[in-house]
Amino acid sequence: MKKKKLSKHQLREKQEIEDKKFNRTLIISFSILIVVTFSVLTFYTYGCDTRFLYHKWAWYGKEIPGEWACMNGNNLTMHKSSKVAYNKKAYYFCSQECFNHLTKHFAEVGMVPDAFSGDSINKADALIGLKEKGKPELAYFKNQQTFKKYYE
Repeated sequence: MKKKKLSKHQLREKQEIEDKKFNRTLIISFSILIVVTFSVLTFYTYGCDTRFLYHKWAWYGKEIPGEWACMNGNNLTMHKSSKVAYNKKAYYFCSQECFNHLTKHFAEVGMVPDAFSGDSINKADALIGLKEKGKPELAYFKNQQTFKKYYE
């Protein structure tokens, strides 16, 4: 069997087709690399903001862990709060200034009415939830029953 020899024109066309395939593959690969790099850098840079936005929407109707709350400002925090023992109870604060405010004004800061029943409760003993979906303001509940009734 003889191999068929290609003419110069046919070789050039074959080379152009291979070059187009290579260029297409190179462009697609480079584009994917740019998109992945941009996504990783965006989430690395704005990870806290993204997580905070997610928490404000996803945690509505669910009990919030204390370390994500600042009990002085009654707000959800972007970062985990510090756990501080005061009067043998655990409170969570985002800064030393918030803790100092609690120690000076314990009657106003440490006690809060239940969001559903209105009973006065200590924040350290309360269940924590969000007042509104998408808002960082917290609500405190005396027990699981008032917590469930509030979100019904």
